[in-house]
Amino acid sequence: MENRLVLGIDNSLDELVIALSIEEKIIEERHIKAKRNASEIMASMVTEMLRFHDYSPENLNIIVVTLGPGTFTGIRVALAFCKGLASGMSNVAVVGVSTLDVLGAFFSSFEGYYIFPVIDAKKGEVFFSLYYVKDNELFRETDIASKKPQDAVQHIKTPCICFGSGLAMCEPHIPRNKDIILVKDSYKKISGEMLIKTGLRLLTKNKKDPLIPVYGRKSEAEIKLNVF
Repeated sequence: MENRLVLGIDNSLDELVIALSIEEKIIEERHIKAKRNASEIMASMVTEMLRFHDYSPENLNIIVVTLGPGTFTGIRVALAFCKGLASGMSNVAVVGVSTLDVLGAFFSSFEGYYIFPVIDAKKGEVFFSLYYVKDNELFRETDIASKKPQDAVQHIKTPCICFGSGLAMCEPHIPRNKDIILVKDSYKKISGEMLIKTGLRLLTKNKKDPLIPVYGRKSEAEIKLNVF
C-alpha cells in the first residue's frame, strides 16, 4: 500500500512529539513542552494537526508510538491514546517502538560501530542499551535496562558512539579512549521523522513489538505495593 498516512507520537521524554507523514516524507513535526499535562492536550493537538493538513483521524493508516523507557506516566498516556484512537478503525496499524531504538537510529549509517544511547532515568540511574550497526540497521546487543552509570558503561564495546540525556552522568566513568566518541550536545531528544522511519522499518520487516510499556525497571507502585 502506497501513500499511507502515518502519525507518530512520543511522550516518553521531556517533550510531547507529534509528527505526521506520508510514508517517510514528513508533513509536519511538533515538539511541545507545555505547562498542561500531555493527557489534556494530546487529542486536541493531533486533531488540530490533521485538520490543518485537510485530514481526519479516519484517514490514518499507521500510528507509531514510543513504548519507553522514559517517564512511566508519559509512556502510558501516549500508548493508551494511540490504542484508543485506532480502536474504532480496522484499517489502522499501531506500531510500538523503543525510545532507545529511535535515538540510536540517528547513527544507523555508522557501519561496524557500537551505539550506546543513555537516558537520564532519575534516581541516579540511566536507561540504556548497546547496539551494533550492520548493513544500516541496529542490532541490540543488550537488554534495555536501568543501572547506575558506573555499571551501565561496563557494557560499552569499541568502537562506540555514546550520547543522550544520561551521558553527563556516565562520562566520569567512561574510559578515555580514541575509539569511544562522546556526543555531548545533541541527540538527546526524539525526532518525529526518525520515530516514523523506525516504525515503518519494523512494520515492513513484520517485527512489531508487543504494545506494552518498556519501563526498563520497576515502577514505584511495583516497588512499594508489589503490584504489576
